[in-house]
Amino acid sequence: MNVLVRRLCLAILPAAVASTATRLPAQQATAQQATAQQVTAEPITTEPITTEDTDAKAIAYFEKHVRPVLASRCYSCHSARSGNSEGGLVLDRRHGWVQGGDRGTAVVPGDADASLLIRAIRYSDPALQMPPDKALPDSTIARLERWVEAGAVDPRDAADASPEPGFVASDPVSGRQHWAYRPLQQGPHAAEPLLRERSSSRWARSPIDAMVLARLQAAGLRPAPDADRSTLARRVYIQLAGLPPSPAELAKFLSDQQPGAVERMVDRLLESPRFGQRWGRHWLDLARYADSNGLDENFLFREAWRYRNQVIDAFNADVPLDQFIREQIAGDLLPYDSVAQRDRQRIAAGFLVIGPKVLLINETERMQQRMDVADELIDTIGKAILGQTLGCARCHDHKFDPIPTSDYYALAGILASTQVVEERQMLNQTRVMERLVGIGVDGGQRDDAYERYWIDRKKSSGRQERVRRSLALLKGGDTLGLQQLHEEQPADVDPIALDGCRPFGERIAAQQAILKKLKDFQANPPPIPPRAMIPCDVDQPADEAIRLAGQVDRPGALVPRGFLSVLTDRDAQIPEDASGRLELADWLTDTNGGAGHLTARVFANRVWRHLIGCGIVRTVDNFGRTGEPPSHPELLDYLAAELIESGWSTKALVRTIVLSRTFAMSSQHDALGHSIDPDNRLLWRAHRRRMDPETFRDAMLLASGSLDLEPVGSTVDYLGDQATSVGANKVRRRTDFACRSVYLPVIRNDLPELFDAFDFTDPQATTGMRPDTMVGAQGLFVLNDASVLAASDAVAERLMAAVGPGSGSDLRRVDQMYQWIVGEPAQAAEADEALAFIRHTESRLQDQEDAGRRLRAWSVACQALFASSRFQIIE
Repeated sequence: MNVLVRRLCLAILPAAVASTATRLPAQQATAQQATAQQVTAEPITTEPITTEDTDAKAIAYFEKHVRPVLASRCYSCHSARSGNSEGGLVLDRRHGWVQGGDRGTAVVPGDADASLLIRAIRYSDPALQMPPDKALPDSTIARLERWVEAGAVDPRDAADASPEPGFVASDPVSGRQHWAYRPLQQGPHAAEPLLRERSSSRWARSPIDAMVLARLQAAGLRPAPDADRSTLARRVYIQLAGLPPSPAELAKFLSDQQPGAVERMVDRLLESPRFGQRWGRHWLDLARYADSNGLDENFLFREAWRYRNQVIDAFNADVPLDQFIREQIAGDLLPYDSVAQRDRQRIAAGFLVIGPKVLLINETERMQQRMDVADELIDTIGKAILGQTLGCARCHDHKFDPIPTSDYYALAGILASTQVVEERQMLNQTRVMERLVGIGVDGGQRDDAYERYWIDRKKSSGRQERVRRSLALLKGGDTLGLQQLHEEQPADVDPIALDGCRPFGERIAAQQAILKKLKDFQANPPPIPPRAMIPCDVDQPADEAIRLAGQVDRPGALVPRGFLSVLTDRDAQIPEDASGRLELADWLTDTNGGAGHLTARVFANRVWRHLIGCGIVRTVDNFGRTGEPPSHPELLDYLAAELIESGWSTKALVRTIVLSRTFAMSSQHDALGHSIDPDNRLLWRAHRRRMDPETFRDAMLLASGSLDLEPVGSTVDYLGDQATSVGANKVRRRTDFACRSVYLPVIRNDLPELFDAFDFTDPQATTGMRPDTMVGAQGLFVLNDASVLAASDAVAERLMAAVGPGSGSDLRRVDQMYQWIVGEPAQAAEADEALAFIRHTESRLQDQEDAGRRLRAWSVACQALFASSRFQIIE
């Protein structure tokens, strides 16, 4: 038995077999033993690092003991790449801790006790404890202390640590020199001369290729060969539709040998409903989409699915990006020609409502909530659309970017004049909840009636108690008490019950009839009417005052509502009786004096990243000074100009990139390319990527023949008002739907296990770039999760049904298994290895009947393919 089969038997078989009662009992403890294995911590270096040490040794210490801790425990809240700089502090740049945050310089080289960073990680100050969730181990703290005492050597961007004298980071006028705020330098046809110049190479077939090739040749590099047609088809299908091609789809493409075959495949996918399901999910990451609020009580967002489906529909319809953004920001304020258009636009504006917010507040906290909601919206719009960390200017002028506090509060006036929450009855209390509006022709009336019922129902509970008391008074002969109750609440005592001339039974029956009517009323609530999460302007929009140090109870100067002055020279023309959202929505895509060029750059970079695997600007949510500059600035401007020139068409931009030769390169390794450009920033080959969790799940279901490709509505309608309860949840969100993964419940604080394991987006905040980890827990998930086991069983059963008995049937099954799972037939050596593995597995399942043993062996083989990089990696 060769090495591959032995590894499969020893690694995959035991954990997979142990995961259900029908699998090998002798191996049941394998996964537990693996997870329980203790890894010995690396001992702290006893030899101290001194300032006399060589630079190489100090840098090596930083790279080994400091940078990994900062990256794993600090960057999520304090880094330019994540777009978060809580407290004004970033730690993924040297000048970040040199300049410090709101409290001042974070690190004092040579003095650990004076360094705020060290004080925070020591947990010695109750008001300053970082990381906030859990203290670092003592050994890690000791290493960081030693690093500071030795001089805090930090090789990152050392040349940029000190700005020029007189430089003011927040000055909007000088800030316009930053590359992101300048007008586009490349028109849509500017690269054509370069393309003609490079045409002799026979490689470049588009302006994109010409610009990439120019950078490669300048570095002495050359592009990788083209990917083979099968690899290219799989890449195109996954990037455009979120699914690998079926064997029939792949065969159709491979058999099309006429010119334009790739164009025809791309066009089919762009017109497929699968495109919106894939690309709508990218926007939902930015929109911090979820089916629950999270935070305090994690109430269910019962109607969030309407926003999700509207986004998917918009990408399928290729709604121009400028119109799409206009609807996201102010869809409830736009004109309309029909009720259907009105509702579609209003649902799109759910972008403002869908974020997390603290709902459990009292009256004195209303102002704090209003400003916190405005802050969350400013942060979301800044990152998602403009690639800017605007929230940093809430307490002070931005420390890195040209955004003064006055600009922040100019935007805050607009968004604080927007209502995204309302008071509603929930769990027998009046609570502040997400704002809901009825949709459809009579949606407003039906929603009003529904809310009135719950108000009346709360009142009816008190009436029931009074009617019961009246019955007790009547039965006890307390006529005076009954008369007094009638005077206080006439509707709760029937006049017949007061009439002493009536038979006693008749008087009792009259009161019981009132009680029955109240009970019936409470027992029969009306159905929830069609409604959606929709914002509106407040009754009296107003400008906001600067809050000194960000504190809502310390107002400063009043700031007129407006936009970022670094991107415009003119004052915003906002009517006094309007919030300004409509004007903001127009400004965001205005290419003549607004933010349109920046918006186009940010979105074009996002599209490039999703298709190519790495952004031209790697910090996709941060185009400010603490972000990374573009690797190909002229290419970024070209793509942004193409986007605008096409009428802001997402599909046109996707098509342009996918049909480039740059996209079609193979991921073939090249020693010279790796030595010169190990991060592949110059694009000398294609980036290899792991499937995202949605594609991973959908591809398994597709292989099993059980994937339902049709759109679905709510997948949380069975949950109670609280998506997660304090204590045990009696009803928990489900994940056993056959639908595509974009429709699965996204409950904040309770994501599907697959999403947790495989780097799903953080639904609490805008996420333009998901985490990218490779950890042991992911392997254990594939080995033991019920959904993976069920998909493996389903593929095995499908194989048995598809290939009948007879000579060579097992070989045909192996071939079919490879086609369904990895997209191509098994090579002869692979088929031999797979058959040997299956037979070996059968021999170890002696406690089962022949049919069950055979099916289980094939199931484990399918699971092994699902666990393989061949399945999970996109070449």
